Amino acid sequence: MNEELSKSGNEDGGHTGLRKRLDEAVVLMETVAQLRKDLRVEDMQLPGVGEGAFEELRAQVLRIVEDRQREGAHAFGLVINRVDLTERQVKAAMAANGLNGLNGLAGSIVLRCLQKVLSRMRYAGLKDGSAD
Repeated sequence: MNEELSKSGNEDGGHTGLRKRLDEAVVLMETVAQLRKDLRVEDMQLPGVGEGAFEELRAQVLRIVEDRQREGAHAFGLVINRVDLTERQVKAAMAANGLNGLNGLAGSIVLRCLQKVLSRMRYAGLKDGSAD
């Protein structure tokens, strides 16, 4: 398994802190809800809170992305558009993981949905006047 997005420290492009937020139960639940919405799947399982949550989500997303790719370019493109990844992000994620480019893409999808959740939570905090 490619561990590129599972590294600790800053060698992963600064995503360690972002992934660490999946250790928070509320953030993890909201991220799974966002993934279900963006990927249009209801049967995505909620992983346990903790260090393995990112990899569990990535494995689930990988299966979905593989299914969409088999369905054709249109179905695959819809996933990319709903998640809101740029063409550059897709190419970079797939290139960084060599022969298993979809694994990197699945990780990028999880991270993008996590970013959406954190942005929404931050914005809600600012609206309520309870920001740091």
